[in-house]
Amino acid sequence: MKINAFIPHRWNNNDYSDITALLDRTKYCVRDYSVPSSSPFDSVDRRFSVDPQIQKQIKYASVIICSNRPANNSGMSLDEIKFAISIGKPVVAIKITESTSRYISELNIPVVSKRKDALETWISRNV
Repeated sequence: MKINAFIPHRWNNNDYSDITALLDRTKYCVRDYSVPSSSPFDSVDRRFSVDPQIQKQIKYASVIICSNRPANNSGMSLDEIKFAISIGKPVVAIKITESTSRYISELNIPVVSKRKDALETWISRNV
């Protein structure tokens, strides 16, 4: 099965690489619509809570996969997650840290363990 994934992230931690490594171990053929550090957008339009270029990437995704990291409590990652929810995208958080962002909890985003079988089961039920 093919899935399109978008991973809201910050470059100051390893969440993106941890999540992509986990996705690589799953049975799914994954196309990553996240914004890679090797090819960032030239500019981000700060007039929008989520830049239209990033909105487009999220719209292409069939699933949004974030970390449960409390750093997601503010900023662009949280705005991207809220945008994804607003357009009906399924969102899951991977348990990267012991403590979960209060917004991940308040938004009722399921948190799955950082194991390929847990992620595969969630994807098969929600995508």
